[in-house]
Amino acid sequence: MAKPLQTGLELTGEDALRFHRYMEGHEELPQRGREMMRIVVRLAEQE
Repeated sequence: MAKPLQTGLELTGEDALRFHRYMEGHEELPQRGREMMRIVVRLAEQE
């Protein structure tokens, strides 16, 4: 079984929102990466 990734970085509050806006503004991010970021943001908002 695959070992879970441990990034060691958690963005919350304003930091998370600024990162999300940064990622949304860069077209070079692949579509799959954009979808993953949307999921991460939704999950973070639920906490």
